[in-house]
Amino acid sequence: MALTYYLVQISPVYLFCILILIGGGFSGLTTYVFRKYIPIKILRSHNEVTGFVFMAIASFYGLLLSFIVFVFWNQLNETRGNASKEGSSAMGLYRDIKFYPDTAESKPLMADYLLFVCDVIDKEFPDMEHMQISELTQKSFSRVFFRMEHLHPKSEIQIQLVSEMFNHLNGLATYSGLHITAMENEIPDPMWLPILLGALVTIFCAMLLDIEHAGMHVLLNGMLGIFIGMFIFIIILLDHPYTGTLRIKPNSYQQILNMEQHVKPTLTIQNPNGQLTHNRYFAWKMGGNN
Repeated sequence: MALTYYLVQISPVYLFCILILIGGGFSGLTTYVFRKYIPIKILRSHNEVTGFVFMAIASFYGLLLSFIVFVFWNQLNETRGNASKEGSSAMGLYRDIKFYPDTAESKPLMADYLLFVCDVIDKEFPDMEHMQISELTQKSFSRVFFRMEHLHPKSEIQIQLVSEMFNHLNGLATYSGLHITAMENEIPDPMWLPILLGALVTIFCAMLLDIEHAGMHVLLNGMLGIFIGMFIFIIILLDHPYTGTLRIKPNSYQQILNMEQHVKPTLTIQNPNGQLTHNRYFAWKMGGNN
């Protein structure tokens, strides 16, 4: 796992404060020490060239950080869009099964589907939060496919409904695979080397500038370090859309269960895998269809 995975476990407020304190404190302290031991006259004699080099390096480094933020911001928006489409497909499939005319066939299918929904909420998303893939959810999803393939529509309307159910199911499979792919798309640890090295080079060039007032020089460089820390904070938050306080949550799946609760009180039982579930249809299934 990348280092950012462990950082996003920290509260965003605390992480933000830590990063700007590290950035500002490091930049201000190193500037103070540098001015204390480096003669000002040497800096003044090279100030024009130093200023030009600092502007060039700061511009390129700012462009690098902006590009990384832009790429991962678009990736986050795309991931959220796919999660929304996945939830829409899940809700559409739920309604299709719910109002299927042949209740004798749709009832077992609904039981397996709601078991899958529970596994997504209780297993898949918590596993993705820890950068893992849930095999249990994949098995539950396969059972839904199996149930649907063994439907026997008896009229033209039922044939159309089954076709629509398969469309929603295939869409659900597609977007479910995409959010697993998005979970694995994180910044590799080696890519942090140019980001951190660029920060050090930029701060060092800022220390070489000849500013007459020492306190002002330390303050300005400290603000530069804070600004870099803010960019790194944004990159860390955008790197893991399914982890941390700002993670994407299975709201659509939870809404499906909430809709079921309005039909009949929810039951909590122990499933064969030893995990608790609140799927009332699974309770019906395990209780002998009573």
